Amino acid sequence: MNYLLSIALLLSLACYNRAAAEDQTGRGVRTTHDLKIQGDKRSYNLYRPVLPKGEKFPLMIVLHGGLGNAKTIEASTGMDAVADSNEFIVAYPEGTGGRIGKKKDRRTWNAGNCCGPAAKQQVDDVGFIASMIDDIASKQPIDLRRVYVTGMSNGAMMAYRLACEIPQKLAAIIPVSGALGVDDCSKAKDVPVMHIHGDSDTHAPFEGGVGEESVTNVAYRSVPETMRMITAPRGCSGSETVALSSSIERTIYHCAYGGPVELLIIKGGGHAWPGGRRRPDQAGDPNAFSASQAAWNFAKQFTKKP
Repeated sequence: MNYLLSIALLLSLACYNRAAAEDQTGRGVRTTHDLKIQGDKRSYNLYRPVLPKGEKFPLMIVLHGGLGNAKTIEASTGMDAVADSNEFIVAYPEGTGGRIGKKKDRRTWNAGNCCGPAAKQQVDDVGFIASMIDDIASKQPIDLRRVYVTGMSNGAMMAYRLACEIPQKLAAIIPVSGALGVDDCSKAKDVPVMHIHGDSDTHAPFEGGVGEESVTNVAYRSVPETMRMITAPRGCSGSETVALSSSIERTIYHCAYGGPVELLIIKGGGHAWPGGRRRPDQAGDPNAFSASQAAWNFAKQFTKKP
């Protein structure tokens, strides 16, 4: 019996190693991991660049948008290439959902007032991400003082919710094209925030409300109101805005305490991940600015205090 179990174990390990070798992207390796959360199976993809031994590295969590999935957000953001150059590990967790019409693997996050089945069924996505961080720490050499979250659209909203509810686990967040979806975020006051948004977004409008091209019919909070709610608990008293280029405007908020807050506005930008692989309907968005590189440049400044 022990002999048969040993053979089975060796065969399973061989299959796992072969799958990992075939999942190479860039210079590193991508693997898929499963978790049980309240009896439900959840999963995430992990990208690990070639890293020096004997050190611990930052973890960047990238959350897909509504009706997206881990595979699409990995491909569209180009975050793996940034990780290769800067030596950090990337996690791409999966929301919940499935087939919608003829389209497969369409997933959403319960980010508060949005989105889809995840919000309607009150899925515990906060618990899932918290458990995922612990799971990754048990398998990979990550520095738990340097865990960052970014996300697109519904994923940006989820990044905000994580900062609001598990701020002790996060060193910074970088929401892209998505506003705050919960009504109380005072606990996030020590978490640095850089929000990136196009001022011509027709899915999650900069000025809030239901977007002309939104598929959720949710009235989103505006970006100015989101920033007001994020900065209020930090004792902020004004801001300074500068043009980084003809298409990028940066606002830095002057806060008495708590984590720094910044807003990057993409002039003429739509509902997109700036600098990523774009859909045809995003052809007008600026492509010179990389949200992935900007997310890392912002995040790397921060190490959470023990």
